[in-house]
Amino acid sequence: MLWIIFPIVLSLVSFIGTWTVYGLAFANNHVCSLSDWGSDNYCTGNQSTGCCLAPTISSSGTNAPENSLFTATINAGSFLFLLFCIFHHAHIMEKHACHCLLSRFALVFGVVAAMGSFAAGNCNPYYLALLHYLGAAISFTCICFYTVLLTALTGRCVLTGYEKVLYPLRIISTVFQVIVTIC
Repeated sequence: MLWIIFPIVLSLVSFIGTWTVYGLAFANNHVCSLSDWGSDNYCTGNQSTGCCLAPTISSSGTNAPENSLFTATINAGSFLFLLFCIFHHAHIMEKHACHCLLSRFALVFGVVAAMGSFAAGNCNPYYLALLHYLGAAISFTCICFYTVLLTALTGRCVLTGYEKVLYPLRIISTVFQVIVTIC
């Protein structure tokens, strides 16, 4: 049951790491302010001085010194998510082996999502844009499928006794996640 801390630690690492990367990028004038979306100061084409990039997660982790922390944050998140997927699959196999096929599909999507995230985090978008964005696209797509399968497993398996509360919350969060990912 100790594996249940992985989502909490993953959330903390992602939240703290992402905001720290953005803070470093903003302090070094590598990205624009979050409150200044109407700026005419965005970098375009070959312009690289006297301008700033839109403050996305990828652009925040492009330049030194924040790119090292960006890579470390994404790698830690990928690893924690991979561990969560493995332990969650093992937990389902222990309690409800009859749903092993659905759980295996979820595990495959989770592992591929972690690998895509790992590729996105280790390929600097300034130098290896194609690999970075391909890894991110694979990760986002597989995370959506993983979440849908995890929601289906929550509806079919009684693992903790809180499924009557978790299942509707998972449906709402899954729909929201898929919509935000697609749009």
